[in-house]
Amino acid sequence: MNTRFYDMSRRRSLGRRGLGRRGAGGFTLIELLITLAILGILTAIAVPVFLGQREKAMRTEATTNLLVLRQKMVDYYNENMSYGADGTYNYTTTSTTIQTILPGFKPGTATDLYYNYTIVVSSTGQAFIASATGRTGKAVAGTVLSIDQDNTKAGF
Repeated sequence: MNTRFYDMSRRRSLGRRGLGRRGAGGFTLIELLITLAILGILTAIAVPVFLGQREKAMRTEATTNLLVLRQKMVDYYNENMSYGADGTYNYTTTSTTIQTILPGFKPGTATDLYYNYTIVVSSTGQAFIASATGRTGKAVAGTVLSIDQDNTKAGF
């Protein structure tokens, strides 16, 4: 009878992580690189979506305030048969002249807004254009939205 004795302490284990691996754990370099690649792909997808939603929310401020401005101008016209005196009226961090003709327009603290608002009334007082311009230093800088007395919208 042929009997062989094996030294069990020298035998390689097939363990949980693969052939010839010794020790209690850890990750291989390949596993770490694959994980980083997956995280990079997810980040590349998620960040632009997040930033797009943020800009969309900022644009909502402008669209809402322009619609309110238009309605207030129509109300002003119904009471006075004119949209006001010829001129330009602003709602910015340095000027709130819009409130001279529309005291009820209160979109919030001027310094907290993402847009500057302007109303240009025609020389006859029978037409106006209200616009919102994205402030410098904000994600919407340079974006311009406008609406007129006929509800013609641009940039919406």
